[in-house]
Amino acid sequence: MKLGEIIKLRRKELGLTQQELAKDICAQALISRVEKGDIVPKKAILDKLEARLELEKNELVKADHDNTKKNELNEVKQTIRKYLTARDYKTIELLLDHHKVLINSARDLNDKVFFVWVYAFLQHSLYDKREEILEILNDIYLDDIEKNLAVEILNVRGIIHYKNEHFDKALENYRQGIDILDETVDFEIRAKITLNYALTLEQKDFNKEALSYISEGIDLLVKNNSLYSLGDYHHTKGHIFYKLGNLIDAKECFELSASIFKLQNNKKLLSFSQLALTEIRNKLSAQSKEETE
Repeated sequence: MKLGEIIKLRRKELGLTQQELAKDICAQALISRVEKGDIVPKKAILDKLEARLELEKNELVKADHDNTKKNELNEVKQTIRKYLTARDYKTIELLLDHHKVLINSARDLNDKVFFVWVYAFLQHSLYDKREEILEILNDIYLDDIEKNLAVEILNVRGIIHYKNEHFDKALENYRQGIDILDETVDFEIRAKITLNYALTLEQKDFNKEALSYISEGIDLLVKNNSLYSLGDYHHTKGHIFYKLGNLIDAKECFELSASIFKLQNNKKLLSFSQLALTEIRNKLSAQSKEETE
């Protein structure tokens, strides 16, 4: 609980008005600002408020300290998410090491699990440690944590099973994540697991169902005016059309994905789309020659 919330709750429990709490300590306006979370008073004032509120010694100072740490942790988490979007995993590894003491001080379960998930994701992405990471992620009880984080963990579990070619297990994890998606889950997280679910459906030759989820993911990203993973979606859609023999639609999808990857300066994925386009254009050219002969 935040400092201002603790003061307000305890003040009301004792039946005190803000003016009565502030008497001979500070201005009533200061109490109002503290309870709103706008300001943290000096320790001398906190000590006097603590005594009047009949709280344990240093309870308010400790609450303020915990809030400061919580804010710092939130800043680190936001920075990590930014680098996750950029797929800059080495920088995230450096961030985890730099903030090791702060991270180890985390008390909130969601904070603890977040950093366990990030560590697991890095070990998988950078060092391809699969079985060890699955063991870590499987030990997390998902019902106890926030929905965004639960979906992220199910997504990584699915990715590892996919890479191990255990597609049924991958689908099981993705479906579990898909089933708990709602508007409270961040759209980028929804987009990630939806794409990976579609990729696995395609591996099992459930191509129509895969295309349905791809369309759903593209609509989600367009609705949020986001290029995040949009290139991956169009590339995957192109791959499925190519697999089904629909070269014209496949060509259009790969052209879109190539344009997006170029905008994002993602040279690796851009090369994949360009290679696919070259192959399709060669096939279309060969078909055209056959038709005119």
